[in-house]
Amino acid sequence: MPQKILILSQNDRHHRLETLGDMITEWLTDVKGVQTEVSHDQAMLHQMSDFDLCLVCFTASQLTDREERALDSSVRDGKPVFAIHSATVVNEKNEMYIDMIGGRFVKHSPYHEFQVQIEDKEHPITQGVVDFKITDELYILDRAPQNAHLLASVVWEDKSQPMVYTRKHGKGNVLYNALGHDEAAFNNPMFQKLVVGGIKWLLQA
Repeated sequence: MPQKILILSQNDRHHRLETLGDMITEWLTDVKGVQTEVSHDQAMLHQMSDFDLCLVCFTASQLTDREERALDSSVRDGKPVFAIHSATVVNEKNEMYIDMIGGRFVKHSPYHEFQVQIEDKEHPITQGVVDFKITDELYILDRAPQNAHLLASVVWEDKSQPMVYTRKHGKGNVLYNALGHDEAAFNNPMFQKLVVGGIKWLLQA
């Protein structure tokens, strides 16, 4: 039986994340034993139990209380979740979701090219990934994610900022990748490797 991946992608006025969802499906074409389903409906969070992995490729500011509880419960029970870029743009009242992801977006740098440093070169997610430059928005979170395993970071205003990390939430694994604003980032080979490597790891961990 193939492992089923739910890719929840939604465009907003700043992001073409439905394009990212379609691209991720293409990147997984050669990965054996996986089956993807792309949806633009957040209500699919209530069906997470039907999938082996959920990718959150949408701005979470419109997350309802019911959707938040469904996601939190599923991850606590052991379902892995992979959140990308604006998934941390969320209302401060969604405390369960923020606790699950590990932080909440507060601001980003001007859109520009910056250097990403790989912090753990031995982790399965970072295999084949070297320090790289990317043109993107550099997201700043409101806190350092607790009990997180840092995989990649960026220095901004003399302070290290987490870009890619994993953490446990109950029994489930959570992976957050803060990169991925637009096609310039989507087409970066190292970004693609981090996404595919993250999916593989979450399905096997």
